[in-house]
Amino acid sequence: MILVTIVLGGLVSGAVFFIFGYPVNTKTANYQAEVKAPTNPGQAHSMDSINSPQANSGQAFLLPVAETNYLPVRDLTVTEPIIEARAAALYDVNSGRFLYAQNVNKRLPIASVTKLMTAIVVMDNLGLDDVYTVSAENVNVDGLGADLYRGEQLSGKDLFKIMLIKSSNDAALTFATQAQRQGIDLVAKMNEKAQRLGMTNTHFSDPAGLDDQDAFSTAADLIKLVSYAAGYDLISKLLTTRTADVISLDGRINHHLINTDQLLGQISSIILGKTGHTDSALGTMVLEVGLNDGGDRIISVVLGSNDRFGETKKLIEWGKKAYSWK
Repeated sequence: MILVTIVLGGLVSGAVFFIFGYPVNTKTANYQAEVKAPTNPGQAHSMDSINSPQANSGQAFLLPVAETNYLPVRDLTVTEPIIEARAAALYDVNSGRFLYAQNVNKRLPIASVTKLMTAIVVMDNLGLDDVYTVSAENVNVDGLGADLYRGEQLSGKDLFKIMLIKSSNDAALTFATQAQRQGIDLVAKMNEKAQRLGMTNTHFSDPAGLDDQDAFSTAADLIKLVSYAAGYDLISKLLTTRTADVISLDGRINHHLINTDQLLGQISSIILGKTGHTDSALGTMVLEVGLNDGGDRIISVVLGSNDRFGETKKLIEWGKKAYSWK
């Protein structure tokens, strides 16, 4: 009898230890992981960094006790738009959710959307107060007409305006040439930055976005880039400037700049937008839009489109109808 009592007591105490002493992972095991794009310079999140329950095998799991944020809420009576682009996405920044996703991990050329990364790396590594002299090899680099003139001198800030507002390939290459003179490989810096931002399906081969053969990115990666770039006030300011005039340092040459983003004035609360186009990439566009005073934002990406402005506008307008942030 004494032996039976000892055995039963041991079994009960062992069960208590298992219930109260066994390590518990309070993270959800069956909710879909959502990954937010970086929202500030220097902050990066990899879309592959998901803490799966398999990585903690052998541990007991409890259902999460914290409230789940279900915003934005989907109105299923609003049908999804028909987007004919090769890839497209609409992304809610605060929740880290794709509201619309079409081939978001497909590698595609992105054309002048490349200049978003160029702008970041220029601001991080070169001086905008410096004087830049345009070289002959950087004039009319795309064969579509010169944006700059051989021997022209511009301040770095004015060259930056030309690159972003007009999407000038000549300006992007002028920055790369100046960087090379200072021992800086601008394209290498761009690729290093992409890796730090978790853009694992992205590769740059020139600072202007002219190379459609070896350069590529994805809609998912570009969401990370847009969210990060929006943390640079000057980049956002210039990309939402509709027109500007830039004069060479000798006062002889005036550049009247018109923003390539035709949705400025058509869509309210644009935070940042960048366009691109080549014969191979077709039309490309990224756009970040603020929704309300609460700080909600959405990012749209369209790649390989014959109507980049129309399809971007369609995505944004659909998102505002199909989802509620209240």
